[in-house]
Amino acid sequence: MPRKAAIGWLHHRSLVWRFLLIGVAALAPLVAALVQFAGNERDWAIRVTHERAEFFASYAVTNQRKIVDDAQVVLSVIADMPEVRAGGSACDAILSRHVTIHQWATSLQLSDLTGNVICADTPAIKNADLSGRESYKRAIQERAFALGDLGTDQKTGTLTMTAAFPIIHDGQVTGILSLEIASNLFLGASAQDGFPADISMFLIDQDGMLLMHYPPMGDLIGTSIGNRPAAQRAIAQPQGVNEVPDLSGKLRLFVFRPLPYTNAVLALGINHNSVIGEINGVLRFRLSLITLIIGGSIILGILGAELLILRPLRDLIYTARALEHGDFTVVYPEGGAGEVRLLGRVLNRMGKVVSDREHELMAAKNIAERALDEARLANNAKTDFLATMSHEFRTPLNGIIGYTERLLDGDLDVQQRRYAELIQISASALLTVANDVLDLSSIEADQIVLQQEPFSLIALIDNTVSIVSSIIEKKEVELRTEWDSDIPSILVGDETRLRQILLNLLNNAVKFTREGQITVRAQYKGSSPQGESLQISVIDTGIGIPSEKRDRLFKRFSQIDHSISREFGGTGLGLAISKRLVELMGGEIGVESEEGRGSIFWIELSLPRGEYTLAPQNLIANTPKAKPSRILLAEDIEVNQELAKFLIEAEGHEVDIAWNGSEAIEAVRRKTYDLVLMDVQMPGMDGLAATQAIRALPPPLSSVPIIAMTANVLPQQVRQFKRAGMDDHIGKPMKREDLLRKLGEWLPVSEQPETIQDKPLATTTASIASSGFDEKSFLEFRSMMGPERVGLWLARLDEQLQVLIAKESKSLDREQLAKQAHSLISQAALLGFSDLARKCTELEQACNNGVRLSGPLKSACQAANEVRAVLMRIG
Repeated sequence: MPRKAAIGWLHHRSLVWRFLLIGVAALAPLVAALVQFAGNERDWAIRVTHERAEFFASYAVTNQRKIVDDAQVVLSVIADMPEVRAGGSACDAILSRHVTIHQWATSLQLSDLTGNVICADTPAIKNADLSGRESYKRAIQERAFALGDLGTDQKTGTLTMTAAFPIIHDGQVTGILSLEIASNLFLGASAQDGFPADISMFLIDQDGMLLMHYPPMGDLIGTSIGNRPAAQRAIAQPQGVNEVPDLSGKLRLFVFRPLPYTNAVLALGINHNSVIGEINGVLRFRLSLITLIIGGSIILGILGAELLILRPLRDLIYTARALEHGDFTVVYPEGGAGEVRLLGRVLNRMGKVVSDREHELMAAKNIAERALDEARLANNAKTDFLATMSHEFRTPLNGIIGYTERLLDGDLDVQQRRYAELIQISASALLTVANDVLDLSSIEADQIVLQQEPFSLIALIDNTVSIVSSIIEKKEVELRTEWDSDIPSILVGDETRLRQILLNLLNNAVKFTREGQITVRAQYKGSSPQGESLQISVIDTGIGIPSEKRDRLFKRFSQIDHSISREFGGTGLGLAISKRLVELMGGEIGVESEEGRGSIFWIELSLPRGEYTLAPQNLIANTPKAKPSRILLAEDIEVNQELAKFLIEAEGHEVDIAWNGSEAIEAVRRKTYDLVLMDVQMPGMDGLAATQAIRALPPPLSSVPIIAMTANVLPQQVRQFKRAGMDDHIGKPMKREDLLRKLGEWLPVSEQPETIQDKPLATTTASIASSGFDEKSFLEFRSMMGPERVGLWLARLDEQLQVLIAKESKSLDREQLAKQAHSLISQAALLGFSDLARKCTELEQACNNGVRLSGPLKSACQAANEVRAVLMRIG
């Protein structure tokens, strides 16, 4: 029974806060609009005030400019009057009249070049000396209108300045007109209509000296105020608008303008609070009113939601939790209104239905569990039965097949041989069925564990094709292999299961292809995070598959139709098993087919790239020295024969040579040997077949130790040698210390061990993968074998290279070309020409795999030319 308490209305997950957010979100645009409106009003008022301040400042500046311009015009007119030039009383009268006419003119004089007054508007100043005035000096020097420095009348507080104008006669300055100007700058601006009452104006020069101030501040006039914020702003930026404190510290909106013809700046500031104080008050009132309205609305909304929605919803939650815990006695009390009440009624009806269904489901569950237990027991019994029967079938079938093979090896007449072949075919077919059933039962029981070991995909394909090739010999069908040259040489995966999949696909292709060809194609699709992406396809020209029946291919015990089973045989398990194995490997299998034209079965896998390296050994101490023994060397390459024979005989042993597997068998039959060194790849009978034949000889001939000589040293290949009956292996190109170590392990040893320094006799398999000429290995090899013997090998290598180069422009015999390339590989590697050895290996593989030869042959010939150039340099 659940607890009665549900989520409280003040809980952080309560719907109250959701409703609150909805209300705030709904009212937020209105609040934002009102705030924006008030802000616009504030900005408008500031902008209007700004414009008014600029107007009054511009008026004062314009008035000052007009006074100076008028003074220049008046002085230029007076300077041209003959009466003024003549001096005397007429000059006094003219000057006095102009001072009376212009209110801004306070004094006007004419003086000579020494500063003595010739005539003036008032007799009292005729004795004054004007030569010290700045404007007087500049007028003489510049021979033009000049203004003096600004000043302030301490009595009237007006702005004063002097102006001077030269009188020029016959190109010479004969006199100077001096004019004193008084400008009541602030009085003119304050007299304009709309001039604010609370305003502050001051005039300051570039040295920070206060020249004028409105309202009057007599104690500051003529003093430096450069440390005041307003003065600093005026000096730094005499043109513009800024909000700074005035000289009394009150924040104002100032307009700054430079005063024409002077080095002074006019500043006009309006009280900030007088502009926006009223607007701010209105804005605060509006915000307070909005807050009250929103708060009241939210409180009323929460109360309504609690009574009509939240409390009924909590009752619904309590009822639903009771149903969740299986308590169907709790019902909704029919509270709330509208949809909430309707939801409560539906919940009550649903609780009753769920209660009835639960009783039915519990009864059905009990029946299903009993049936499942019975089915599981039956399935386990079926799996055990299939596995047991498959094992029981395999034991007698292996005996039947083995003894049938022995019968076929004997002397039988035609009818007896026919019967024995039919027995063998029938037993093999039954063994295939048993193996398929065993694999299927293992897969269904999840008993398949994939092995992750390094292997060569190319070698796997070649091996699988070799298995099928014996079956296809009786048909008019060509079996081909193709693969990309950039497929990684070593991959990591379950080689056995991959071979099983490929064998299933190849067996199907052979089974349903009467004529034409079957192609196994391996393609490299690039790298991915899962590994190297590969696609392996089996392409045949067989009967094909109708499109409407392809979906039955990968099902268990499924055939396209019953006639297939009657004509070709099979259980229909091979593709089903292949599909499950491919899926276990994380891959995909599919088919493309056209009835009557053949099929393409493909698998796509991603396998990690693998590596296989032999552990390096730099010093082998106390290597056992073998007693002189009799050794058989089975090798078809003359250079390898000479090298091995030289090294073995140098240790005091007797060596016989066999050129192929057949000769090796005959040699073992004729003569007793202590050890056989067997090359794996030889013409005719290879080393594996020869080893199996020797092991079949009667004792003690069959027990002779056999060591494989091969470059194939991957783990799975070594296991293959072991299965064929070989006891050990040694890598090629061989090293002296490796050979002597193997002889010491398999031959009777002397009492004194030998310490051998591990010096490479020739390039190792790793160095063959590199490019160029390994001169160090060549010199070590020559020092050991002797210059004369190595010289003969170099001459023979040069002759073989010429033959190879000549084949580039002639018709090609693949088998002959493969033999030629194979014979060059060991010689090139032994003599230090690793790049040539690698190119010849690629050419040999291309010849054996049926791919185009133009590219590998061209690369091999190019490497041969480079080697011939090195041979010419070596001499």
